[in-house]
Amino acid sequence: MRSDVERAIEKFRINASGSQKHIEIAETMLHDDETVLFVTPTKLKRPGRRNGVPQVLFLTDKRIFSNSRGFLNRYTTESTSLGEVVSVNFTTDKTYAYIEINSPTKKQSIALTGELYMLKQVYQEFETAVNNYKAQQAAQNNAPQPDIADQIEKLAHLRDKGIITEEEFQTKKADLLSRM
Repeated sequence: MRSDVERAIEKFRINASGSQKHIEIAETMLHDDETVLFVTPTKLKRPGRRNGVPQVLFLTDKRIFSNSRGFLNRYTTESTSLGEVVSVNFTTDKTYAYIEINSPTKKQSIALTGELYMLKQVYQEFETAVNNYKAQQAAQNNAPQPDIADQIEKLAHLRDKGIITEEEFQTKKADLLSRM
């Protein structure tokens, strides 16, 4: 099991017994460049169904990812980028707490059980992950772009020193000018 998955299970005191194999199967679909912040076996509520579909849900620093076992033990996966999430809500009833994830194309309702203070921490983890992802994306989009004229000047300097050839200079210069 990945160390970030183990940390998430321990941090939120998730009872993963009986779901170990399901978690391990879903874990193989995680990307190497993402960090797991929360994982839990749960049930996915579907419209028109009384009982939820068993699934494993992961919250990473990039997406919400679920893997559910359905008809004939076939696994289906669903993934939502944190950038797509419009809102995260928290509600409770007599039996469960629900974290609702809303995006323009779908609404997910994740049923959780446990102590209320811990469930609120889980909700905060979701909300923080979405906010952090969006802030990171905004910062990347607002990062100053290097001036193309300065880059061409630096390339000319490298060419003049013999570090790159005239052909390499012309190729890179054409590439830079095409971006204008």
